Amino acid sequence: MSDGTPADAWVWPPGLPAPDALQASTAGGMNIRYPKSDHHLARSVMSSLAESRKRLAAVRAADLVKALGALGERLAGGLDDRIVAEVARNAGVTPAMARIVVQGVADTWTTESLHRLLCSEFPDPAVLDRFVGGADRDMRAAAPGVTLHIGAGSVPGVTVTSIIRALLVKSPVLAKPGAGDVALTIRFARELHRADVRLRGALAVQYWPGGDPAWDAWEREALALADQVVVYGGDDTIESIRARAPAATRLIEHPNRLGVAVVDPRAAPDADVQAARAVSLFDQMGCVSTHLILLLGNRGDAERWCARLAGRLQALASTLPPAAAPAGELSARHQLHGRLAVRRAASGDTGLWTGGTGAWTVALAPPEVFEPVGGRTAWVVPVPDLSACLEILAPLSRVLQTVGLAGLGERPQAFGEALVAAGATRIVPLDRVPFPDSDWLHDGSRPLGELVRWAELR
Repeated sequence: MSDGTPADAWVWPPGLPAPDALQASTAGGMNIRYPKSDHHLARSVMSSLAESRKRLAAVRAADLVKALGALGERLAGGLDDRIVAEVARNAGVTPAMARIVVQGVADTWTTESLHRLLCSEFPDPAVLDRFVGGADRDMRAAAPGVTLHIGAGSVPGVTVTSIIRALLVKSPVLAKPGAGDVALTIRFARELHRADVRLRGALAVQYWPGGDPAWDAWEREALALADQVVVYGGDDTIESIRARAPAATRLIEHPNRLGVAVVDPRAAPDADVQAARAVSLFDQMGCVSTHLILLLGNRGDAERWCARLAGRLQALASTLPPAAAPAGELSARHQLHGRLAVRRAASGDTGLWTGGTGAWTVALAPPEVFEPVGGRTAWVVPVPDLSACLEILAPLSRVLQTVGLAGLGERPQAFGEALVAAGATRIVPLDRVPFPDSDWLHDGSRPLGELVRWAELR
């Protein structure tokens, strides 16, 4: 709340008693409170969600699309200045950034988008409701019970998207939003509880500080009772969940990823505008964010293009100011600037353009010293041809996700095949990089398909 009163960072299913004790904390710039750690409470929440599964299973998939789509549209349509300011304060971004990000993500919450997602993965969505007959067998898709969502705190809206996906395949959800995604997730949960009596028992949201030893018993209880876990975050977070989840618990992991752009500036004269937007949105905290730009051309071409990109980033820093960076990120960028300055003086193969307040960086440097440090840092490497691009991407195959293309023609099949071999799972025009469609292949998996198990009746 704007007056400093802590906001409640939990929404439990109806019928559960109010918690006996609360603890206060902060999430981004927002004061919050939530129930104190008590693993018996975790058991109560998870049991309540498990009991809701039969009621949720009775709702047709087509009706879930309508209910969740209407809710998503209402939430996105009600983003007044007060709500945007609350989301921005929580996420540590400017209101202008919060509005663009939430509206972009919310485009995947509409009835039309959810219908497209459902039909893209299940040609007959009734397979989520009952066995559907085939030539030699009947098929059924079902979510395996309660889904525990553990969210990263970097981009508002990610937790809501994950909740919608799970409910769409009829899995009750306990969602732990990341610290920067509390406000929007709580608002969505409250709207859902008010809007649809069929769904209110199937969703619980609670924030707790991940990695805090005081919450280890709570997390172990939730992990033991969840049928599947969707976890977003860095290596430490995912490894911690792996180590404590029971062997029978299904884990769906979305670790940190890296976005790359491949640009032919002669064929795409406005690619600098598209690249600046792909670098600036989310302040490079999203899994789709662009960090490395491979530019077809020689060094002279790259220097001129970098200067234009710097101008675009400077303009965006005025209209879409960056968030205040954490101390660790600021330190990493400062050290990077120092190393690049030393290299430029020693070898002359490096160029550096920076914003006056450190709001952005353009680095023209060899690929072997590439380092993703965030904070709107665009690392540009001139390349003679597409084969050279593939050589540079080879060491990044395990973290590569989105590749944005500009000036390479429409759907270049041969290069796309090579990018898939290099580890890319999403290859799109550069201007479409920041906001994936609802039916995108998330880290190479179908977003609903990874949540269900299939059964056959022969």
